[in-house]
Amino acid sequence: METIASRALAARKFAKMTQKQAEAASGVKQSSISKIERGDTSRSMSVLALARAYRADPNWLDTGDGPAPWDEVQIRLARDNAHEPPGPYRVTRIAPVGPAFAPQTPGTVPLISWEQAGEWRGAESPPRPTLAERWIPCIAHHSTGTYALRVRGDSMTSPHGHLKSYPAGSIVFVDPQHTTPDDGERVVAKLDDDIRGEVTFKVYKEDAGRRWLLPLNPAHEAVRVPFTVLGTVIGKWEDED
Repeated sequence: METIASRALAARKFAKMTQKQAEAASGVKQSSISKIERGDTSRSMSVLALARAYRADPNWLDTGDGPAPWDEVQIRLARDNAHEPPGPYRVTRIAPVGPAFAPQTPGTVPLISWEQAGEWRGAESPPRPTLAERWIPCIAHHSTGTYALRVRGDSMTSPHGHLKSYPAGSIVFVDPQHTTPDDGERVVAKLDDDIRGEVTFKVYKEDAGRRWLLPLNPAHEAVRVPFTVLGTVIGKWEDED
């Protein structure tokens, strides 16, 4: 199955749900489910909520990679996370009710504030679950302590509108165990000399020993002051609902 539309329809049919029942189980409006199954919408958080409702692997529904709901084997090799060694990836088969999940539900990460991200002290001291806005499924295989942030402003909105654009309101997933990014990777970083401890989201650039942070939007200036990388972005979602 080559499209999200075909996989979403097949998963719903396999779960023996009508679109109305899927709406009740996932919190996604029936009109949005219909649009997804027709192929009239792009990637959104709705796809992840539907994957949980259908008890399907979110990565399979999104990309076609991994086991389908009707496959007997629900173990696959981990991938898509920088520097993560191959290993088993757990697919949760129990769908929590609604589009937001209980803290520390397997396969989910906390959506936290930028202030919380700035206070990060490594995977050993993640943000307290009670302080998260909500817990959401992560689209990529990730290390312990990965969290999500809602993008602010338009500095990472590309004027060309390509897939690596990050408009305000979209959600990025940040792996805090990957703090030595390669040139060109997207990172969340803290400005060392800023008394407010400002945290920013930019493209990491490195050349001849020099490091700086580059926005995708040319209307914004590059950041050339000292900074500390808090984590590397491993994926994004645009919440259209």
